Amino acid sequence: MTPTETPSSSPPVFPDEIPTLTQDMALAQVPQAVLVALDARSAEKEALMALSSDLLENLRPEIERLTADWVQRTLQSVWDQRARTFQDVEP
Repeated sequence: MTPTETPSSSPPVFPDEIPTLTQDMALAQVPQAVLVALDARSAEKEALMALSSDLLENLRPEIERLTADWVQRTLQSVWDQRARTFQDVEP
């Protein structure tokens, strides 16, 4: 069995030595390092979601402009196609 890669200062960790976290596990049984890592991941996710919201809010005017332009071009294309269709019909 090969050890899982770890920093050079840490002893090698084998996969069968890594504890499995279950819902039944009491919070006190979770190692402090794992709690800190989970808190850091949670904070990172919150920061990313906040960035996402900020970006969308800042892009909203441009998105609305592009959407309006796209709708207008699509409807113009439909109208042009309809006009060609009616021109091809003989009275």
